[in-house]
Amino acid sequence: MTSNVVWISPAQQVKTAAILMKGHGISAIPVVYSHDSVVGIVYSSTILDKSPDLLIVDVMEKDFSVVSPDMPVYQASEMMGVGGRSHLLVVEDGRLVGIVSRGDIIGELGRSYDTLTGLPWQDALREWCISALDNGREISVILFDLDLFGRFNKRYGHVVGDKVLKAVADAIKTQIDPEKDILCRYAGDEFAVGSLRPAAQAHELAERAMKLISEISIDGLPERVSATFGIAGGRRAGGRAPIHSAATLDDLITNASLNCTASKPHRQEAVSETQSTVAKPAASARLKIQTIRLSTTDKETTVEVVLSRGQEEFSHLVTGFVSGGRQMLKLVAEAAAGAITKSLPPEHGVVVEDVVSFETEDGREVVSAVAALITPRGGTTHAGSAIVRRSDPYRAAVAAVLAATNRVAAIIQSVSS
Repeated sequence: MTSNVVWISPAQQVKTAAILMKGHGISAIPVVYSHDSVVGIVYSSTILDKSPDLLIVDVMEKDFSVVSPDMPVYQASEMMGVGGRSHLLVVEDGRLVGIVSRGDIIGELGRSYDTLTGLPWQDALREWCISALDNGREISVILFDLDLFGRFNKRYGHVVGDKVLKAVADAIKTQIDPEKDILCRYAGDEFAVGSLRPAAQAHELAERAMKLISEISIDGLPERVSATFGIAGGRRAGGRAPIHSAATLDDLITNASLNCTASKPHRQEAVSETQSTVAKPAASARLKIQTIRLSTTDKETTVEVVLSRGQEEFSHLVTGFVSGGRQMLKLVAEAAAGAITKSLPPEHGVVVEDVVSFETEDGREVVSAVAALITPRGGTTHAGSAIVRRSDPYRAAVAAVLAATNRVAAIIQSVSS
């Protein structure tokens, strides 16, 4: 918005408005009465055929649109389009603080909107969700991820791939209520929905969208389009402090992404391919949690995780400075990854991509982890995720990392034995 607003009093004359418009190179001037109260707007097109001596109060338009400074750009754009407005007046606490023209938002729209699907990018989602959380609203986040989308581009070309993305966006859009939801293209072949709906209703929205996606038919694409979704949030347990809104949203997006990954029908493809040529590993090849030791001082925290396989033990110790529960979980998960690595053949390793904890609607704490098992053969990475419910969050963090990597790790160990 333009914050240094040129305005005019309703008691002034048309010729004054014309001078101001010409001098400042503008085409509209807000009409402001006492105490910064906006009472109208004057456009250059309105005064072209008016007598210079007429009063502004007699020619101003009293029908104008007012927005708040924190309104997302895409909503301002929609308001302009629906109402046929060329300008929006920005008012805060009853006081004029800015004016927005169509030209002001063109550049921003180019950065914030995806020209292929017509959807806003994730910055609009973040603005919308953080605003809702700041106002004490509980939200759900739904993340849709197309299944094996890269294959469409490789087999049928990017033109077909673009048609798929557009069709998926249109399908999800039919389920969106602007009063409750916002849809964006999150990244690549991912779409995200922020919603004021409770979790159950958000799940119903996602299921309806999935059905429409499965019915998509694209010329030149003989394969069926499919997607996977993950949901986080939606509980109704009171407001959150505004200072935590951005972090809360980050956690919701992370959890929705983890739940989406965990639901992928092909997420264990690498494991299945290995299992097709290798006998199923014996249960004794699986790692189990033996001990978790934590030691904290004013300066640092030390975590040691000891795992066992039969009579063998594998331990790893990590030290770091942590200031919160999530950092502590990550430290524990990294110690678990180190212990798993020591159980593997040389040049293999485990990397923890993320670990979070959250509370379910029934009050149980859940730990979710995403980990990658890296093998030297061609730099192949087998990624997995797991969600574990345990009363002890640190033990749950270790269990989640194990669950995400145990099967592939056991197969690798069996092959090398």
